[in-house]
Amino acid sequence: MFIKRIIIFLVLVTVSVGTVNAGREYAANDLAEMQSRKVKKAQKKQDAREQEKKKSIKGSSRATQKRSYEIQSQEVQKRMKQNRKDTKAREKAKKKYNNSKTQRGAKKYRATASKHR
Repeated sequence: MFIKRIIIFLVLVTVSVGTVNAGREYAANDLAEMQSRKVKKAQKKQDAREQEKKKSIKGSSRATQKRSYEIQSQEVQKRMKQNRKDTKAREKAKKKYNNSKTQRGAKKYRATASKHR
């Protein structure tokens, strides 16, 4: 009888400690989310600046790629185009192979492979 009471007490203590910790974590998350309006606005501005910077870098790199393609001779342009096609095909095959190794991908790709044989 005494042992049962001790076990019940220990179970209740562990359950209550778990809820107290969970409550503390929740409270800590709330404090992190509770920011002043000024801080939120500054964060939003900074995020917008970063996005704009990424966008400009991406655009300039595309322009550079286009220019480097255009200054090549016709034969080199054909070869570059074919290399791009080959790379895309390799990446697609690699992705398909890797996906077929997952459980979900196995249903999709292995089932169709057996039908085509």
